[in-house]
Amino acid sequence: MTKTLVIGYGNDSRNDDGAGWFVVGELAKRNLSGVTLETAHQLEVDFAEVVRDYDRVIFVDAAIPESPEPWWSEEVEPGFHSHAVAHFMSPCDVLGLCRTLYGETPQGMLFSIRGSDFNFGMELSPETRQSALEVVERIAELVLEAEVVHA
Repeated sequence: MTKTLVIGYGNDSRNDDGAGWFVVGELAKRNLSGVTLETAHQLEVDFAEVVRDYDRVIFVDAAIPESPEPWWSEEVEPGFHSHAVAHFMSPCDVLGLCRTLYGETPQGMLFSIRGSDFNFGMELSPETRQSALEVVERIAELVLEAEVVHA
């Protein structure tokens, strides 16, 4: 069985910035086998140790309103990129640090969901909610596909 970690991150008190948290909450209702769910306000160095125990890590975050698609996914390659804000880490930073510290890294995937309302509040805009629900479906499909392949 493929061990999958889903990390939904962002500020759940800033409406659409909580899209990652929303996705994790919806996935929790499905009781998917082999899936661990985490939420965080941002990716931190500690995640490098956490992810090493998984075959696949799926990161879910909100994207800026100018993003061309309602949502998209992309493979995450381990690496490190210098950031202007020292406490900020990207998914590739987490996987790169994992590889550096532990000699291996899980497969990584990032789902980005376009947001439009980043004001204070805890409700997703209708468009972001719809996109987040589509991401939930896609992640559930990926988990089920992995089970079939490893069965």
